[in-house]
Amino acid sequence: MDKEKLKTIGIFALIFFVTLYLTMAYVIRGKSVIVPDIKGFPVEEARKILVSKGLALKERAESFSESIPDGCVMVQDPIEGSYIKAGRTVDVTVSRGLKMVTVPDIREQNARQSKILLSQSGLNIGIISKITTKDTPEGYIIAQNPMANSSIKRNAAVNVLASSGEKEIYYVMPNLMGKKYETVRKSLYSVKLNVGNVSYKTVSGFEKGSIVNQYPLPGSRVKKNSSVDLTVNYAENEKQYRLISVLYTVERGGLSVKRVRLVILDNDGSREIYNDMSRSGSTIEKSVRVSGSVILQVFINNEMKEERPYE
Repeated sequence: MDKEKLKTIGIFALIFFVTLYLTMAYVIRGKSVIVPDIKGFPVEEARKILVSKGLALKERAESFSESIPDGCVMVQDPIEGSYIKAGRTVDVTVSRGLKMVTVPDIREQNARQSKILLSQSGLNIGIISKITTKDTPEGYIIAQNPMANSSIKRNAAVNVLASSGEKEIYYVMPNLMGKKYETVRKSLYSVKLNVGNVSYKTVSGFEKGSIVNQYPLPGSRVKKNSSVDLTVNYAENEKQYRLISVLYTVERGGLSVKRVRLVILDNDGSREIYNDMSRSGSTIEKSVRVSGSVILQVFINNEMKEERPYE
């Protein structure tokens, strides 16, 4: 073989090996890979997925999330589906889970107020247990878990112990016939029975101002806080009236706006004199025509909060 042919073969061999080397270097060092989707995976699992693709993971930031669990990938850069060279790093933002919030004090609030206060703090009402008690009105919160001012994750539940009210008490209705109306009113009030409708009628044989009819009838079984309707031996024109000024300042605390209901109890029975939404700290003033001794009942969000006598 002549020297010219050997030279030509050598040149082609050199070109072949150089090309082969450059191709292998590109394949080994310059290979492009598709970035996988690692969002929602725990960090260590996401790291393993990237390593299997010839990529690395780096935690760049942390952030709270409503939907991504604590310790899982929220955001990745480059995004999934991108082409990058093997050996490159994918930066991630890791979820710290739900934000921590402070538990409000919902004791001495009713169920509706409690749910609103919890919702405003990003929390939910949890298990509601109930207990019979005379010290706390029915439906009001006695205790809570977690306790007020503790820190828990947003959207968590707060379990409560609520009052189911006082155990139901029943009485045997006494015979009120012939007794003075003012005495009867005070007696009924002392055992938490309410005077209902009061009518007036002149009946011979009965002292003026005494009871001539009643409902429920004597001997009936009546529940505490029931109403008793009475007929009094009086002519309508014999009743004496006076004008009183009722002042009430709406209690502070809880909801900023509350349903306030004021009820007057006097010789004419019970009647509502105010029923409206009112702001905490505002003052309600009403002039009321009354007969005999007077009691003002105050209801906040349909729960009786106070009874105030007016002489």
